[in-house]
Amino acid sequence: MVGYPLSIIAAAVVPPLGYAVLLGALDHRRPRPWRAFGAAFLWGIVAAAFGAAPLNDLLLAHLGGAADETRARALAATAGAPAIEELLKGLGPLLLLLLRPDLLRTPRDGLVCGGFVGLGFDLAEGLEYLMIAAVQGGYAGVARGVWVRGILAGLKHAVFTGTTGAGLGWARTVSGRRARIVIPLAALVAAIVQHAVWNAVASEAITKALCGASPAEPRCLPSPPGVALFISVPIIVALCLGPGALVLGALARRGGAPDPGRQNR
Repeated sequence: MVGYPLSIIAAAVVPPLGYAVLLGALDHRRPRPWRAFGAAFLWGIVAAAFGAAPLNDLLLAHLGGAADETRARALAATAGAPAIEELLKGLGPLLLLLLRPDLLRTPRDGLVCGGFVGLGFDLAEGLEYLMIAAVQGGYAGVARGVWVRGILAGLKHAVFTGTTGAGLGWARTVSGRRARIVIPLAALVAAIVQHAVWNAVASEAITKALCGASPAEPRCLPSPPGVALFISVPIIVALCLGPGALVLGALARRGGAPDPGRQNR
């Protein structure tokens, strides 16, 4: 966060922290393992986000040697980046499972842990995007960025990585070695697919809606139409994130009632 204006840091930090508090409320354990949640959040910021950046750049450079720049960027965004980022983010709940298996025993446990990783990743990613928004649109651009990225789409990475975490937790509730391998792998693939769909469909649809260009005037409007900000974009986000969020909600209910004998500190 060094080098970013305080206003940009605040704009990037407040929405993920707000969602983190709400996500922590989903955990029924007492006391809640806030240290583990904090470690997962930091993993998303430091290890996942800053680890993914150079790998994405390497991928883009490699693709650029085999295709034109536009096609290379499209392939990197829709195929390479989702896989790289979800693998790095998914290491967060996996490491927690290996180091503290008592903290990740159900789909709900894994969902919450993965969600914290995703929120941390979104915070780090938001710094760059909000800085661009400030340069291009000033305070109005930052406000729109907070609304669209931080609030409307602020749970996207939590949903993606929460899927991976839920798969790890679900695997702990089943018997059979094959199922314990297949379920987490399937969950990781589902996270990558959701991420790829978001990058390929939702991001493009949101950009077009905010641009507001018409066939008669192909240039973007000076400021996004109100109908795009408050109707079109929320619908796009709901359609793209809603199915995954609903599945996670169903998996979270598999967590059952908390075991009073469990010790989670």
